[in-house]
Amino acid sequence: MNLSAFDLNHVRALHHLLEEAHVTRAAKKLGITPAAASNALHRLRVDFDDPLLVRNGRTLVRTQRAESLRAPAREVMLAAGRLFDQGRPFDPATTTWDIHVTTSDRVAELLLPTLDRLLLARAPGALLSLRTQTSDLGAFLREHGGIAIVPDVAKERDLRSQRLFVDEFVCVMRGEHPLATGRMSLKRFTEWEHVLVAPLAQSRRGGIDVLLEKEGFPRRVTRVVTTFSLALPLIQGSDRLAVLPRSFAALHAKALGLELRPLPVSMPPLEMLLVWHLGNEADPKHAWVRALVQDAARAVGLAAA
Repeated sequence: MNLSAFDLNHVRALHHLLEEAHVTRAAKKLGITPAAASNALHRLRVDFDDPLLVRNGRTLVRTQRAESLRAPAREVMLAAGRLFDQGRPFDPATTTWDIHVTTSDRVAELLLPTLDRLLLARAPGALLSLRTQTSDLGAFLREHGGIAIVPDVAKERDLRSQRLFVDEFVCVMRGEHPLATGRMSLKRFTEWEHVLVAPLAQSRRGGIDVLLEKEGFPRRVTRVVTTFSLALPLIQGSDRLAVLPRSFAALHAKALGLELRPLPVSMPPLEMLLVWHLGNEADPKHAWVRALVQDAARAVGLAAA
């Protein structure tokens, strides 16, 4: 395609049509009629020599070419927004913009109420979108200009990070569990069934399993769940054990009658990082959001030391 012959105004139409995969919804985002959006789709099909959206029953689905165009079109829109923001004073109290955050369910439970309260007070026009599972962290941060709160092990290239808080792992069990009192040796710890939290269900082993196997005491994992919240009823209603971050377990211990015990093997602390794409390093709105998340973490007593 000859770029000089392509109307860059069509990028906005391309972005919304591909994101929505629906002519009427895209028309609303573009502020035009469905007929005008349909005409725009026709022009784009000619420009890219591809149908882009094809009918499948009563819905439209993206072609392979359309899927490959989504991220570049989104990046052009984000870049255009940054272009017009240059030189314009940023006031969070009056600005309307989207904030995208990805983290685990347990961090969301800890931070979301306070983060929501701070946003309402300081940036009432901000729209917060939070997700608890993201398979491609780099792509999410690059495409959405978002932030992530993830463990140190999740760092990737082209990302920037800073420590947000440090947590420790504990053994969690029901209050009446035989291990709730007395000394808990490695042997006793590994004699019981265990629940493993594997956020993307991609592993049957956790970090503690490597340490236990080195000591000659492998554990028996009989339940695997994708979120920390799903582990709780499996502990509460049985004699299974789980290794969970202390901050999350302590949040639910009293209400669910859970007991927290130190692990019988030394595990490194869990470092949680605030992570973003290097392209957003100097964005004032992005920097403001990062500072807001840090304020929320301090407000709930999570320390970065």
